[in-house]
Amino acid sequence: MHVALPADVDIWVLGGLRRGNAGLHMRWMDHTELAWAAGFWDGEGSAYLTGARDRATRQPQARINQSSTTGVPQVLIRFQRAVGLGRVQGPEVDEGKEPLYRWVVSSRDEVRTVLLLMRPWLGQVKRTQLEQTLGIRSQAALRVRRMSGSELLAWCAGLFDGEGSMYLAKHQSHSGYFLLEAAITQSSWDGIPEVLERFRDAFGIGTIYGPYPGGEGHAPVYRWKAHRRQQIEAIIAALGNELGQVKRDQAATAISVVAGQLPLPRGNPAWGNRKTHCVRGHEYATARIRSFKSRGKNIRPRRASQQCLACVRADARAKRIARKAKNGGVRRRS
Repeated sequence: MHVALPADVDIWVLGGLRRGNAGLHMRWMDHTELAWAAGFWDGEGSAYLTGARDRATRQPQARINQSSTTGVPQVLIRFQRAVGLGRVQGPEVDEGKEPLYRWVVSSRDEVRTVLLLMRPWLGQVKRTQLEQTLGIRSQAALRVRRMSGSELLAWCAGLFDGEGSMYLAKHQSHSGYFLLEAAITQSSWDGIPEVLERFRDAFGIGTIYGPYPGGEGHAPVYRWKAHRRQQIEAIIAALGNELGQVKRDQAATAISVVAGQLPLPRGNPAWGNRKTHCVRGHEYATARIRSFKSRGKNIRPRRASQQCLACVRADARAKRIARKAKNGGVRRRS
């Protein structure tokens, strides 16, 4: 099937993705929004077969769940607009839980269209899941182009909207102080998830940790994390308005708390290159008796805190006294 897409973007030709009898109208789509939708799907989407197992055929279905206490989540509305189909349902209320909303498509044609629209940006795991749900072999795509820079940022924003979080971690040694951290969690049976590596490599920031036990019957858990405030702020600034409002507000709140803290003193002032006295109490500033004179070319004096000259003189004097006592008070010349 040939799908007409914006003129500045390649056209994809995918085998095995034929229209059903209903035939959904394919429109010109915003590829940046589709890249965001693919990232969001990589974080939150799922595809599966429904219906009785003893039936000859079962129906493909695709779904994204989101909880919210403030009404329909904007990310579901945005996803619906990006792919141009699907229904947003909810709320589903269970005691002790936040109201649950979902975006859902429940026909083979709709699930096929979702795959077709997002496939160029999807991670391997969720792409394969959709293909297997539809009974399509993974080699169905004949040609898939590389992502542009704007599409990659949009995909990263979608993944962070789906699975990312920014929070305050308690400082280990300074009570009442907090550190800024950002994280994205994914589970995988096959090692480090590709989507975490893609997100990390997009910015060159953060570390992927894991695997951690995922619980009985669940895949091991991996987590991308960033700890430095300047790096996290750089990521949020790069994602810009591609990131959803909820996650932007979450980031702004966490950053403002950390920015409002007084600077912490670094290190022990009695040690390191800031120290002014040696362990015996000699002041470095007054330990030198005469000015430094180099015994060779381009030799500079040591930093005062690297060597206490008062201690050097005292140690040399002690060695001379000990040597003289050993020799019976007679000074020997070599």
